[in-house]
This record gives sequence, structure tokens and C-alpha cells, in this order.
Amino acid sequence: MGTADLVPGISGGTVALLGGIYARLLRAIGNFDTVFIKQVFKRDFYKAWLHVDGLFLSHLGIGMLLAIFLLSKAISGLLVSHPLIMWSLFLGLIAMASLLLVKELYATRQMAKTWLGVGVLVSIGLSSAPVLSAVEEFSGFGYLWLMAAGAIAISAMILPGISGSFILLMLGIYPFVLASVAALDMQVIVIFGAGCGLGLLLFSRLISYLLNRYTANVMSLLAGLMMGSAVKLWPWKHTVTYRLNSAGLEVPLQQENLMPWAYTQMTGIDNQLFVCVFVAVMGAILVSKFGRVQLNNLAKPV
Repeated sequence: MGTADLVPGISGGTVALLGGIYARLLRAIGNFDTVFIKQVFKRDFYKAWLHVDGLFLSHLGIGMLLAIFLLSKAISGLLVSHPLIMWSLFLGLIAMASLLLVKELYATRQMAKTWLGVGVLVSIGLSSAPVLSAVEEFSGFGYLWLMAAGAIAISAMILPGISGSFILLMLGIYPFVLASVAALDMQVIVIFGAGCGLGLLLFSRLISYLLNRYTANVMSLLAGLMMGSAVKLWPWKHTVTYRLNSAGLEVPLQQENLMPWAYTQMTGIDNQLFVCVFVAVMGAILVSKFGRVQLNNLAKPV
């Protein structure tokens, strides 16, 4: 989940769903409630720990933090040095994940085609939206803006199909946050993390409520979001317009997807089609081998 959350277009929530821990994760986060607070004030820490499924959250959290701190430099470097291959891998992963979810929805007769279509349209709309350039230098907006960005991003991170990193990319602070994490800038990390914690507590309750009452609609919407994210993950892109970042360098503002052969003609760069297809297929096989989606009693207590 930590590795997925580093990549624009891939959601940690998708990994949680495929790993069979999505419902347990939402329940554990949602249990940071008044009962938990009362137990803490009574210094009954063991009951508080059990109430929030502390062992599960601690293991998951340690794994995510290790991935984020250890792989942030590697992923950002690979996206620069081998962009076509990396995006092909991500495309294969998310394509198979969405296929597994759609297959499960059909198998359990919970497919809501209208909400599936809404999810696809929303995801494509987000993927096609231009990156905001005015907020890249967060210092002009203060720490409150950075905290708010964290709350918004984490809300997306726990939803299958919506990438929190992509939301940060749209807000214009993804490179800044990724670089701050890689450089262990604790001031930025703590403020951003506080926003993430607040958003996580609030949003997990909402999604649990919706899953309990509208399981078919919510999961169909999420399946659509995952399917639509393929627009963002398509490897062969042509930059239409650029913008200047805070360092005065040109970075893409709007991009359009191209067919591999058109990409080569327009850019003069090898499309690496066979390698990209191979990597995408391997990613899809990996997900089909180890991924599983279980919708029965998704958000109900175990």
C-alpha cells in the first residue's frame, strides 16, 4: 500500500481491496471513536489497543512507512529514467485489479451499471484535468494548506481507484511532498501527516457508512474509478502545454494520450512496445495470481 500510494494513478486502497484487508482497515480506523478516547483517559490502554485492532494497524503502518521512506527516491528515479516501462507496469496492475472487481460484482449480482459509468467518467475527468500551477509553492499558502492537502489526498488513498498521489499532482505539490519525504524534511512530513490523520479518521467513517448501506452502488462506482484511471496510466503521452515550477523548470501541464506508433512519430523516441506489453502482462498476472476481491459482508463487523 505504501508503494502504491507513492505513484500517481495507483491507489493504496486498491491494494488493500485485493489483499482482502479493506473492510478490516476501515473498521480499525473507524474505531478511533469516543469509546477509544474513554479507554485512553481511563488508562486502559490494552482495551484501547484491542478496540482499534492495534496489532493489525501497527504492522500495516510499519510496512507502509518503510516503503514510503525507502522507495520514494527509487520510484521517482525510475519514473524519470524508464517512464514507459513503469507506467506500463502500473497500467497492467490496475487493469487486472478493476477486472477482478467487475468480475466479483457480476458473480454476486451486485453490478450497478449507472454507478459504474459515473465512476469511469469521474476518473477520466480527473485524469484529464490540468495540473494546478499556482499552489506548487505551498509556503505562500501556509501550513494550513499543506495540512488540507494531506487530508484530501489521504481520503483518496483509501479509496480503490483514486490515487492520493494523483490528487497531490493535480494540486501541484506532488513533487514537493515526494522530495520532502525523500529528504526527511520532518517539518513538512509532520504537518502533512497531521492532515492525513484528520482526513483518514473522518473519511473512513463515511465510506464505511456508505458500504454498509449501499454496497453495490459504492463498489460499482469504485470499479468505474479504477477503470477510468487507465487514462492517467497510459504510457505513451504527448505534452500539449508546459508550466514553470518553483525552480523555474518546465514541467508538463496538459498531456494527451497517443498510440505507440504515433508516439514514436511525434517524439522520435522508441515506444518500447514489446517490452511495455510484456511488463503490463506480467503485472496483470501478478495481480490475478495473488489478488482477491470479496464483497460479501464487506463493511460489516466480523
